[in-house]
Amino acid sequence: MNANIKKTYPNWWNNACEELSQKDKIMKILIKKYSDSKISTIQNPFYSLSRCIVGQQISVQAADAVWNRLRKHFNVYDESCFKKLNPIYLKSFGLSERKSIYLISLSEYMINNNSYSFWKKLKDEDIYSRLIEIKGIGPWSIKMFLMFSLNRNDIFSSEDLGLIKAIGKNYYDGNIPKKKEAEALALKWAPWRTAASWFLWRSIDPELVAY
Repeated sequence: MNANIKKTYPNWWNNACEELSQKDKIMKILIKKYSDSKISTIQNPFYSLSRCIVGQQISVQAADAVWNRLRKHFNVYDESCFKKLNPIYLKSFGLSERKSIYLISLSEYMINNNSYSFWKKLKDEDIYSRLIEIKGIGPWSIKMFLMFSLNRNDIFSSEDLGLIKAIGKNYYDGNIPKKKEAEALALKWAPWRTAASWFLWRSIDPELVAY
């Protein structure tokens, strides 16, 4: 990460951990085990959404490998970094042609739309309606953006296979629940479903998850 890029942390995190620990015994164990860190943001929408695109439908490890290659060759904090590139060139970093096109499209869109304060003040539904129009940005990516870039406190993504796997591991004796089952279980974590998701992810991959 650039030395000039600073992380910030949500002011609701401690309240979330305390309340989740009180209402859910399993969550209490996870929070105690992984109390060494918490979710953060670098307040750069382009960076976050680019990582979301790279991370779509592949493992965290594979996404990290591709992202690290991109980061060595491009200033991924600059929303214009992929503008006008040839998708074939971007493919050489380990991306699919489709994701290459998505990153170029995002770069072009974000040149005039990368104000963090602008996105921060919008309601969730307004953010969804804007981002869903961008090529390659779907419900999963939008939820990751809400969680990791804007640090909204009550987001849950049943589209995330890792999260569903983590719920199965911790709540269903290793059996993978159906999406509706996971969504119903997650209701007990409101209004702190973002924090609950964070600890569940860490239970299957102790490395910090970030988008």
